[in-house]
Amino acid sequence: MSYTIFEDGHIASPTGFRATGVSCGLKDGSKARDLALVYSQHPCRVGALFTTSLTKAAPVFLSQAILSRNRESIRAVLINSGHANAGTGQPGLTDAVECAKLVADELEIQRDAVLLMSTGVIGTPLPMQRMREGIRRAVSELDSGGGRRAAVAMLTTDTRPKERVFRVQLREGQRVTLAGMAKGTRMIHPRLGTLLALLTTDLAIDQRLLQRALQQSCARSFERLNLDGDSSPNDSVVILANGAAEGPPVGDGSRALAAFQEALDALCADLASQIVRDAAGSGKIMSIRVRGSASEEAARRIADRVAGSRSLRAALRRGTPDWGTILAAVGASEVEFRPELIDLRLGGMLVYQQGQAALYDQVNAVQIVSSPEIEITIDLNTGPAEYTVWTCTWYEE
Repeated sequence: MSYTIFEDGHIASPTGFRATGVSCGLKDGSKARDLALVYSQHPCRVGALFTTSLTKAAPVFLSQAILSRNRESIRAVLINSGHANAGTGQPGLTDAVECAKLVADELEIQRDAVLLMSTGVIGTPLPMQRMREGIRRAVSELDSGGGRRAAVAMLTTDTRPKERVFRVQLREGQRVTLAGMAKGTRMIHPRLGTLLALLTTDLAIDQRLLQRALQQSCARSFERLNLDGDSSPNDSVVILANGAAEGPPVGDGSRALAAFQEALDALCADLASQIVRDAAGSGKIMSIRVRGSASEEAARRIADRVAGSRSLRAALRRGTPDWGTILAAVGASEVEFRPELIDLRLGGMLVYQQGQAALYDQVNAVQIVSSPEIEITIDLNTGPAEYTVWTCTWYEE
């Protein structure tokens, strides 16, 4: 393993980063922190994924426009909670542009060097006077120890911040830091990007390699969450790499790049796990694994359909091992398969084998589905591909 956990780390732990989170009254009736700012003292290369929703929010539209011309020298990311600035039309885009300009002017950096993220209520305009005051205060309070404040400020329905930081050993004598923070418990059914997540690193890396690494890590983590079947118009995952750590850039195909990819995969998986656990609350976490498929896409479609089954959620909430709900969802997936070859397992227990019910211990099955974490395995027995989706029972409670 190429990485170790940095226990007291936060989003500003990599060399050259500063962060903070302030309260400017964006959440009605609350004095909680609601505006986060992360800043790099050095220009950053950027990898990013965004929602594919056709109703994408103004900050997504603006960030995509900025990255279409600048992926090599981004300096700051502004994140507000309380207001999604989605469904706000041209006025919302005008407000987003003003926020980015104000951040740039206060930091004395280029105006195309600021990205935006927003989360909260859809359809309400940003309270711009509060935003202006909050941005000025956030810039004045930036420091290398302010990462935890930023992680708290981006939360909405979350019950706790979601952070993880790794020290990554790239090669003998060269170590970098990789940090991440995320938010999300609702409207999570990703398409390319998902929820809000910001990652930072002091690694020196080519932008194309960084983008490729992020895509791989998201495909193995965030994109496998299906908590409620809804995709947010604000979904954004961004990684900033400022190259401030000592040592040469990582090269394509190198051991150093492989070490970084391993750590990035683990970081995104860790944050995704924190999200599903927070979303579950007192409910149950489910792992839906489809294997033996002719293709990964077919396995994904089946896993996604099972994860979204209300009948299955209801059965698991009651602690009932009703595997028939799983079979029904598989059959409704519109994926071609051979029903007579299917095996189903609850935990490690085989309950359905080659097209018919298997003999199993009912008491043990009840114990399995009564536990807080349940693994469901669907084996199509027709190919080498597999796919896993994580979900929970929260919205049935």
